[in-house]
Amino acid sequence: MENERPTPLLEDSEDTRKKLESWLGEHMGHAVSIPRLDIPEATGMSNVTLLFDIEWQQGGVKQSEACVARLQPEIQRPVFPAYDLSLQYEVMDSVGRHSDVPVPELRGLETDKSLLGVQFYIMKHIEGRIPSDIPPYNMDGWMVHEADQQQRVNMWYAAVDTMADFHRLDYRTLGFEKLQVNGKTPLQQQLDYWRAYLDWAMEGAGHSIGQAALDWLYANQPQDEPTVLCWGDSRLANIIFSNSLDKVAAVLDWEMAVLGNPVQDVAWFNYLDATFSEGLGMPRLEGLPSYEDTLARWEQASGFSARDYDYYLVFAGMRYGLILSRIMLATGQDSEVQGNFACQLLQKYFDRIAG
Repeated sequence: MENERPTPLLEDSEDTRKKLESWLGEHMGHAVSIPRLDIPEATGMSNVTLLFDIEWQQGGVKQSEACVARLQPEIQRPVFPAYDLSLQYEVMDSVGRHSDVPVPELRGLETDKSLLGVQFYIMKHIEGRIPSDIPPYNMDGWMVHEADQQQRVNMWYAAVDTMADFHRLDYRTLGFEKLQVNGKTPLQQQLDYWRAYLDWAMEGAGHSIGQAALDWLYANQPQDEPTVLCWGDSRLANIIFSNSLDKVAAVLDWEMAVLGNPVQDVAWFNYLDATFSEGLGMPRLEGLPSYEDTLARWEQASGFSARDYDYYLVFAGMRYGLILSRIMLATGQDSEVQGNFACQLLQKYFDRIAG
């Protein structure tokens, strides 16, 4: 579909390259050159991603390092009403310092918009393979044509085990007790966010299945939930896998990190896979473990119960349905705003779980 990602391209990549050279030189304490900037097209729906190498002289020897920059989007109709690059950066920094969960090595954060016009951060590029978002990995790409069934099993369970490792971390030790709001549970905070998001994203037009799901979620909130720092956007396409496809090299995209019940990450992980298989009328790739086996593996690895899994499937469907509806609205595909495949799948899951 035309203009399917509302991610802006850089209007003057040469000017951006020179400014990044200057910024990195100041942070590293010596002159830095960037031969070229590349903008990948295969992944990402709400950020600008830049790939580049930096080069410098040290002791008379030429040095180089591959880097990635993530830029805050600056467009008329963004996917989210606000982006907190500082939070993303802080999550990766804290997780990297307090655990063995693999995250990118960070090279710096800039919150002053005067340099590039937007906030940005830079991290070291990590070798490995990332499942494709566009086209979805169940439909095409290297997971279809190059990975065998056992490699797909290994990838899937490596992702689940890494997610479980992350969920065992204490959010207070990580420094995110500040995300709590007095008088509200983490779930109530999230539901309030998505209620406001619905109004903002639909620009006042309303959303039938999204609203029905949200009303049900408010009325059926689980009690006595555990609280951890949740990844938020837990899915295969946000993971760099080792070239051997048996380990996670890095966990990416923490822009939706939030306090909550850890089972919400597993529900999102499974639901997003279903969205881009069942939701598109496509079979899942052979070798990918069942959702039931995924849940059992996560429970054993994390030590948490999945008793509220069905609730969080509806929660996942509501969130993704509204996000995709916003993307459709923002890209002028008005006929797909409430009838897109994500909303149809949400209706199917909602009827089964809530009906």
